Amino acid sequence: MRFGSSSKQTNSLLERAMYDSDNGEITIGGTDWILMSGSAFRSLIEGITTTFGTGASSILFEAGRCTGKEFTQSLLKEGTVPEEVPTWLEVFFTQGGWGKVIARADFANKTAVVVIDDCATARGVKSKEASCHFIRGYVAGISEILFKTNVECAETKCMAKGNATCEFRVQSQTH
Repeated sequence: MRFGSSSKQTNSLLERAMYDSDNGEITIGGTDWILMSGSAFRSLIEGITTTFGTGASSILFEAGRCTGKEFTQSLLKEGTVPEEVPTWLEVFFTQGGWGKVIARADFANKTAVVVIDDCATARGVKSKEASCHFIRGYVAGISEILFKTNVECAETKCMAKGNATCEFRVQSQTH
């Protein structure tokens, strides 16, 4: 099953953005946003990794997990049905510059696969191991809310390792 088989037409993120020049704030859908370059975000990840070493992957995963949960809860609060949330993930990540996203899920079996072509956190990065811990956490956080259970999320392919795409596979911890 493809995530978000919704027939709704979604305007681009930038078309929905509201900029308040008096306060220096950007909002989309009532939520505040900031703009950050991909290289700045990768530098942030590099700084965390340099500071915390092997613990950085856990920190980045948990930060992504919390962010993914917040993203999903805010959509559900606005009246989005769970089956439409994955479409918003595709729209948000693709239009937000994170890469071209394709997401599939099996709600009955509580599994999902998210593939990102030209993943922002792996662009220009070389690694022997999968390195998109923030996005892995983000996908896990979304899945935990949608599936209403704890999940395991593995990055099975990573551009930083030389794969053509980054791929994240989710399954319920009670599989």
